[in-house]
Amino acid sequence: MKKAVITAMLAVCVLATASAQTGGYRAASEAQRKEIVAKITQTAASVRTMKCDFTQVKQLSFMNDKVTSEGRMYYKKANKIRWEYTRPYAYVFSTDGTTVHMTSGKGGASNRVPVKSSKLFSEISRVMVGGVSGAGLVDSPDFSSTFSVGQSDWQITLTPRKKEVRDLFASVRLYVGKSDGRVRRVELEEKSGDRTTITLKNVQANVNVDDALFTR
Repeated sequence: MKKAVITAMLAVCVLATASAQTGGYRAASEAQRKEIVAKITQTAASVRTMKCDFTQVKQLSFMNDKVTSEGRMYYKKANKIRWEYTRPYAYVFSTDGTTVHMTSGKGGASNRVPVKSSKLFSEISRVMVGGVSGAGLVDSPDFSSTFSVGQSDWQITLTPRKKEVRDLFASVRLYVGKSDGRVRRVELEEKSGDRTTITLKNVQANVNVDDALFTR
């Protein structure tokens, strides 16, 4: 169960704080920080639904090889999300806001866990939704945050303060487009040193998304 939880967490969200000049990013001023939070919040408020493809690349700390996975993500305001892996294996993590559903393999049995019954699942669900929209994370007191400004995007590094989240990962880094205020890439670093990068592609916002996707 815990392995499945960690796997799903890596899908979100779906990042170590760099120095001010690393990778062409510079530390944001307080005025820029407020601008970034306002832009992300405004964009998130305008997005009712979203669907996209994603590519996930995991770098294990003890290996040079990278593991690449692909799939599809669906989101519906305010707390419904589905991460559906299609390659190289089939796996689904979805939540309708009240129940978490996890399914391994095509036609496999689904595990269901009430969100309210577990602080862990509650935090996972919240971080997964926030990892897509950015809202609720960049201005949350549950995370310490560092903001940096690049040429075409903003880099936001979040360090969890809650034990339930710290036990899963050390940091989350969001890359948000300046032009639209949307999360384009997420990097997640585990306490072990493993790192996962998720890139969102072919993003479609405010399109029809069936509620049934979040209940199976």
